[in-house]
Amino acid sequence: MDAIWRLGRATAEQVRDALPEPLHDSSVRTLLRILESKGYLQHEVQGKAYVYHAAVVRAKAQGKAMRELLTRFFGGSAEDLVMRLLEEKHLTPEQLDDLRNSAPKRTRRRDGGKS
Repeated sequence: MDAIWRLGRATAEQVRDALPEPLHDSSVRTLLRILESKGYLQHEVQGKAYVYHAAVVRAKAQGKAMRELLTRFFGGSAEDLVMRLLEEKHLTPEQLDDLRNSAPKRTRRRDGGKS
């Protein structure tokens, strides 16, 4: 998906060329078909080639993937996810502080809940 979002529109060959690690052509085509069947991609036929484009914006797909990740692997706990990122050194305490300082401030609603 990242390659499609970066390129805008691309054939399977163009997607394969844009990947950071080489994949076999049939693997790329299979992944594109799967992403299309799940509603992430659409294609148009141009000559003999399928030209793919994103059917969803990156932020929407990221949100869905994050919810699925939290549910499947972390029991819905964002705290457990962050702890794992810290433990695996994918997120430093300094980066966590930066995120904490740049995150939108939550305000209290009149009914006592958070918004």
